[in-house]
Amino acid sequence: MKTILYIKKQILIIGVLLSLFCMAYGQNTGDYRPKWGGLSVAGTSGWQVYNSATGTWSDTSIPLSNPFTADIYVDNSFLIDVDFEMQGNIHYSSANPAAITEIKVKEGSTFTLSSGSTYNMRQLYVEKGAKFINYGTVNGVDTSDKIILASQDTTTPGGILENHGTINLDGKLDPNSGSLIISKAGAKIQGSGSVNTNASGTMVHIANAGGYDEAIALTGANGGGNKLQNACFIFNGDTDQVTGNLPEPICRLIVDSGHKLTLTKDLTVNGNMARSRVEVFGGSTLDTQGFVISSNAPWSNNAPFVLNSGATIITAHPDGISSVIGTGTQIGSGAIQLNGATYSSGANYVFSGTGTTGVRQNSGAFVTTNPGHVNNIINLSGEILKLDNSFQPLYVDGGYQGLFTTQSGLGEGYIDGDPLTLPVEMSYFNAVFNGFNSVILQWATQSETNNLGFYVLRATEFQPAAACVISDLIQANNTSQGATYYFTDDDLYEDGLYYYWLQDVSFSGEITMHGPIMVQVTLQSGSNQTPDLPLSTSLVRNYPNPFNPSTQLEYYLENGSDVDFKVYNLKGQLVDQFTLRNQNSGFHRYTWEPQFSSGVYLIRFTADGKSNTRKVILSK
Repeated sequence: MKTILYIKKQILIIGVLLSLFCMAYGQNTGDYRPKWGGLSVAGTSGWQVYNSATGTWSDTSIPLSNPFTADIYVDNSFLIDVDFEMQGNIHYSSANPAAITEIKVKEGSTFTLSSGSTYNMRQLYVEKGAKFINYGTVNGVDTSDKIILASQDTTTPGGILENHGTINLDGKLDPNSGSLIISKAGAKIQGSGSVNTNASGTMVHIANAGGYDEAIALTGANGGGNKLQNACFIFNGDTDQVTGNLPEPICRLIVDSGHKLTLTKDLTVNGNMARSRVEVFGGSTLDTQGFVISSNAPWSNNAPFVLNSGATIITAHPDGISSVIGTGTQIGSGAIQLNGATYSSGANYVFSGTGTTGVRQNSGAFVTTNPGHVNNIINLSGEILKLDNSFQPLYVDGGYQGLFTTQSGLGEGYIDGDPLTLPVEMSYFNAVFNGFNSVILQWATQSETNNLGFYVLRATEFQPAAACVISDLIQANNTSQGATYYFTDDDLYEDGLYYYWLQDVSFSGEITMHGPIMVQVTLQSGSNQTPDLPLSTSLVRNYPNPFNPSTQLEYYLENGSDVDFKVYNLKGQLVDQFTLRNQNSGFHRYTWEPQFSSGVYLIRFTADGKSNTRKVILSK
């Protein structure tokens, strides 16, 4: 008996030790590891699964689930050759920490690291035509670690890194020609690592408000202003952005966000690279402040500047902007000194140079696509803008704002056009719940001038300060005849009462708010009972509808007053009436529980001299 007890005791001790080992090593039943290198995540052989009860790894023929919710221990390199989502964690080898174990994402495949997951990385290789999407946290192990994005070929783009989360890197980010780095708002690649400086032609999309410095904050030996030289930068955030300390020379700078991009330094564009350029798309704004964008190749036919119709340029440079060639093909003065420029006559030109009292900013001699015509021109300084004498006159098709010369014969250019008025004269702003998952907003203007566009805001309370912007910039038509606009809000996940505001923004940054309008949302309701009304004195709705035995009568008062309700059947007979005395202004709910049979009724609301009628359905 003692012998048996002793054996049981030893087995118990061994089990406890195994459990402690498993806890220390962090492995759990269902964790996987590759038995040898080159395995596929879709493969059924060569993988081992861990059993925490026995503390052992065993061969398995069961492939990794997708998405994979357990952990992977990278004792050997393996391949991701299918679309694969990792919801667990990835650990580098603790058995052989010096081994450069690699995860390779094969061409045509996407590897996604989910939010909340961690990837402790030795080396990640993303082949051409493959993508790594990070929503979680990637941690490099030491300075030998790499993220490699393969170069493009004639038919396939290079490897893609799309970052929504955080990448901590002490090794190297190694993008190659034609590869793509996408940094979403709030994402960051940071640490003491560096970037390969030979990544000519790498595409970098930046949505970070803080620009390059926020998106790629690596501080290693090849960091600073030398990293990612000759890359192509596209700014496409959903808020205003700054460029940050872009590495120079750059290949391309594209502003395509519907918002403003502000330069924070002088920029040099490599005029020796084909297709190099700086371009601002319609609805977007480039603010050069007092800085200069120039070409490093004065005799090149590359590196032009393009300002598209509907786009805006803002400059504080004392010489404004010019099309006059200085040396070779390079513009010789002003904020834009590239190898030629295309300025649209449908674009907007803002001059923000303040200088000192009595010092006037020059417009520069810029030539537009319809020479001598611009859409809008704005002078933000307290001095008269000195229009170049080539503008005899400058025809302003939209309008002008600020101090300008409007007379000829003064030895300088002058304006021929009408001053800008208020950006928008609104006709109506309405919203309706479509009965399923979306709210459709519609508004119309009687006239528009100096209007950059609209933003839609939403809140769940009657406070503008609580509202969030839910739309990209909706570009204005800027027409004296007015226009009609639509926006669909399909980002709704909860039932409730929603308030919407409309914000119009002028080219000079002035903001005007319209609204709110109120909409009740009942997701998947399959009906269309929501009012199409702004907040004015009215019976807004009853909820629920149909109802049994009671419903909430929801009404809004612009001013305090008595409120009368009269209820009619479909024969026009009065079947109920009641009055609520001395109601304060604002939004109210009243519980109504009628004592009559099922049917369709009309309830008429009257308050402060205003009335409206709504159909209600009692279903017992």
